[in-house]
Amino acid sequence: MRTAAIPIVASLLAVALIPAGAIEEHPRHLEAVPYSVVRITDGFWAPRIERNQRVTIRAAFAEAEKAGNLANFRIAAGWEAGQPRGSHAYDSDVYKIIEGAAYSLRIRPAPALEAYIDRLIDAIAGAQQPDGYLNTYYTLRPPVLKWQMAPTEHELYCAGHLLEAGVAYEQATGKRALLDVARRLADNVDATFGPGRRYEVSGHQEIELALVRLSRATGERRYFDLAKFFLDERGFAHGSEHRVPTAEELVRQDTVDLKDRRSVWSTRRYRQDHLPVVRQEEAVGHAVRAEYMYAAMTDVAAETGDEDYRRAVRGLWEDVAGKKLYLTGGVGTAERGDEGFGTPYNLPNEKAYAETCATVANILWNHRMSLLEADARYADIVELALYNGFLSGVSLSGDHFFYENPLASRGGVQRDAWSDPACCPSNVARLMPQVGNFVYGRGADSIFVNLFVASVARIRWRNGAVRLTQTTRYPWDGRVRIVVDPTAAGEFDLNIRIPAWLGEGPVRTDLYRFEDAKARGRPGMTVTINGMPVAPPETGNGYARLRRAWKMGDVVQVDLPMPVRRVRAHASVEADRGRVALMRGPILYCLEAEDNQFDLPRFALPPNAAIGAAWRDSLLGGVMVLHGRGLAGGRTEVAFEAIPYYGWANRRPGAMTVWMNEKGPGVSSR
Repeated sequence: MRTAAIPIVASLLAVALIPAGAIEEHPRHLEAVPYSVVRITDGFWAPRIERNQRVTIRAAFAEAEKAGNLANFRIAAGWEAGQPRGSHAYDSDVYKIIEGAAYSLRIRPAPALEAYIDRLIDAIAGAQQPDGYLNTYYTLRPPVLKWQMAPTEHELYCAGHLLEAGVAYEQATGKRALLDVARRLADNVDATFGPGRRYEVSGHQEIELALVRLSRATGERRYFDLAKFFLDERGFAHGSEHRVPTAEELVRQDTVDLKDRRSVWSTRRYRQDHLPVVRQEEAVGHAVRAEYMYAAMTDVAAETGDEDYRRAVRGLWEDVAGKKLYLTGGVGTAERGDEGFGTPYNLPNEKAYAETCATVANILWNHRMSLLEADARYADIVELALYNGFLSGVSLSGDHFFYENPLASRGGVQRDAWSDPACCPSNVARLMPQVGNFVYGRGADSIFVNLFVASVARIRWRNGAVRLTQTTRYPWDGRVRIVVDPTAAGEFDLNIRIPAWLGEGPVRTDLYRFEDAKARGRPGMTVTINGMPVAPPETGNGYARLRRAWKMGDVVQVDLPMPVRRVRAHASVEADRGRVALMRGPILYCLEAEDNQFDLPRFALPPNAAIGAAWRDSLLGGVMVLHGRGLAGGRTEVAFEAIPYYGWANRRPGAMTVWMNEKGPGVSSR
């Protein structure tokens, strides 16, 4: 793996330098600085977060009503008669929308929305059985198959999303009704599964990370222990005892016809149940299930210091980020018809799956990794996925969604108002208001700036608190101003992420690299404190470290140059050989037929073509576009315009491409 070498301007101001040895021993296991103390004020994320409450969440509840998700609870509660509708995952969509609404209400109160959710919570509570069990799909379809389908279906997955919603709603509103429902269900799960009870795992992971969260919120260690049980039990035979499966059992589970989607979906590899989690080295199977599991494993590593877990998640990250990651930050190819990870370097563009839920899972996992390791390479992927793969999943209007996010289209691809399953719309609703969670991390003696987002944050400190005020037009402009206001004098580190996109590639693996990665003299990140240039030492983990006794009103200015950069994929990525993509800062670009009246699949961008950037205030809510000249059909010179990838398919349906042919000596333009 390469580490980006990013020059920082020579020092003209004395800043307390840390001895070289100490730089290598960077802190581990940071605390998250929660969204609730980070008020986002910028022109990019703030309108989207507001639109998420005003449009996305309300539209999601309306669609869930039409689809029958909400009626299922009322029927199960005995409030109304009717036939249940939908799949065994339907309850989870409701819980995720409530979770997103909770975050949203914490940011911006909305009494009518809160009252609506309170009534919905009454129905959910009414649907709960006396022993705490809650799943409308099974209780409304006799015979009641309580926990009989847990190892293959979404029973525990739905339970996990209820736990997360209960914690989120109590923290946002102070109301305990949903948390009480969640705890009764968690107690039922705890009484059913575990050592000496049932040795089984979830068919779709989610309960594991949710139990960790519930444990942290309630102080109940047994919830954490149950989460770890569900993880540790994977890779073993299940039933009444913890045992290693026989060779015959493993063969029977994993010998399938890969052309038969039903067979693939039934394998242990598909559910990441083929090996104990600490022995899993390759990301396989359903991508969302896998990354929810990796997120929970990261939580366990952080909570316990378990080095086996830590080694496992590091190795899995290397496999995903080094061999199976799309340039959008998305994952999953459905190569085997399984919504899952494919073989290494198999990253087709037009047939890319890159489910929006998988991008959400990738963000949640990498955020946890950034806290566990205090390493910028994980925050790099959080940023890449947020600005590209995640935002592609929702329309600019906030009420239409992609399930899959291809990197090329011949036309006709459009977002839908809803989907069945509706996992992606509901995941958009809950992730958007969490953006503030990803901006900062906090160590024992340090603050980490992971994302550049105009905001005001009040971060707890041993001597009181520190208020950080970011001002920036990022991602369109790389100038970031940070005002540091400690409530009490004290010396601490301010660690500022040096974005991977300033270095050799958009991520700190060799999967993608910039064409000019070896160019000499390219400007890097510059830093000033109170107007005076400084050269903070790099920590070896992708941050620039500023250490001083900070005073009220100290101003740090960071300048991140944003030239247009050409990206090439690893030679093993067959789909992208002889092709090039364009990035500016963290934003990935694409060509869309709406702006380019030529055959996009045959368009070629010569190596020497000059590419400029220009602001379009009236386009797609205001964006920076790229423009230049290339070759249509490989021969005729034409002008082209590229838009941010996240903005495609928001106008008329048409063709789109991220990766363009590159015509030149020895380079194919096919």
